[in-house]
Amino acid sequence: RAQPETAPARASSSVLTPLVSFDARPSAPDTHTMSAALSAAPSFTALARQTRALTSRRPHSANATAVPRPVVPVFRVSAAGADAATTTTATTPTRNWSKCPEPAVVAPGSELEALLHVSNLVYDTKRCVNEYGELGKQAATVSAAILLATLMSNTKDVGALEGAMVYEPCTLEECAMDEDARLECVIDKAFVNLGAMMAERVEGLVSVEVDVHAAHDPEQIVARARRMRDMFDELGVSRDKILFKIPGTWQGVQAVEALEKEGIHCHVTLVYCLEQAAAAARAGATLIQVYVGRVRTWYKSRHEQAVKNHLGDAADPGVEFVRQTCAFIKSNGLKSKVIAASVRGRSDVLALAGVDYILLNDRIIAELNDKVSSVSGASGPLEDQMASATCPDHMTEDLAWIDQGAFETALRNSAAMEYLENGITGYVSAEEQLKEFIKQKMPPPNV
Repeated sequence: RAQPETAPARASSSVLTPLVSFDARPSAPDTHTMSAALSAAPSFTALARQTRALTSRRPHSANATAVPRPVVPVFRVSAAGADAATTTTATTPTRNWSKCPEPAVVAPGSELEALLHVSNLVYDTKRCVNEYGELGKQAATVSAAILLATLMSNTKDVGALEGAMVYEPCTLEECAMDEDARLECVIDKAFVNLGAMMAERVEGLVSVEVDVHAAHDPEQIVARARRMRDMFDELGVSRDKILFKIPGTWQGVQAVEALEKEGIHCHVTLVYCLEQAAAAARAGATLIQVYVGRVRTWYKSRHEQAVKNHLGDAADPGVEFVRQTCAFIKSNGLKSKVIAASVRGRSDVLALAGVDYILLNDRIIAELNDKVSSVSGASGPLEDQMASATCPDHMTEDLAWIDQGAFETALRNSAAMEYLENGITGYVSAEEQLKEFIKQKMPPPNV
């Protein structure tokens, strides 16, 4: 297996494709739908019997701790795509193929084909899984929004929760008679059960959300990630198959540093400024998720802030932010990979060619597939725009050491403060909805 420092493969065979939308925000639950889902769900006893395997404690193999860092990390899904997330294997009989178009083919000589030579593409769709089969293997994300949608869809994957509710370490007695602690344990175990299901269905990695209430509590983030890591070990899931998704707060970055040192691989999300990205990269994050369109929108009416953040002369602050992030990581010899999200059009994609991963929706993919590449010669690569990317010299010096004060000042002076907190609020809302759902299903302590 290649070493972590190795540049990511650029062939289409290494491209990773997530199930559905990376950034969808959960909407308020339909109480009528939720009630119907609860009443229609199979009985607790029946499902518990079917899912005992998920609660079995399989010993972790002796060599499991010596897992190499993954070179090709990837993930992701949305609440809207939970049904698709349950049907990623040909052996699953519930997939409704009539709702999906015939698999599309990457057109020879198209911009899409040329892009595949310089970047890995992550497919973002709410409709079908991997319509463009040639984009590569799939991956998945587990979050509160995803689990809630899965439970309400009443598929066989509701066993993820039923197995968690009969998991011995999550009994009230094991949780010191603390109902809140019991609920948190059940949620972690349900995440792990669903993640283990996804790990069997997809070739790529599975990104698992860590307790979003702990976004500003590094000790709690580390504790929850370790507990879920141990739960994955019990189910025999390889450690190099899992990424733990953590918001890019100062405390989140400190937790990432501790976890990565233990070989627990992390996906830092909600990154909107260079200081965030640099701190995450120096902490050893396996993957850093940045947002092109949102950063551009924020700076559109804030030229003074753009100048302060060394983006004032850029034609596109969003693209320049990604370029500077990639340049910083490369120039410092760091191992983190970058995924560009919030990509809003073909021009964004062409300007981002060369980023490790680009998250694209079906509209942009179709447009790129229809456009004949201007690259001379059939099937030639697009120009790697990241090859010429630079980070301002004085910024490189400033980023050599970032303390909490400098980090949080950078958040306030950029798009990060607003979008980071909004993102965390959305994640917390989804988790609260999930908790209310589970409370209605939770069996009595003596069951």
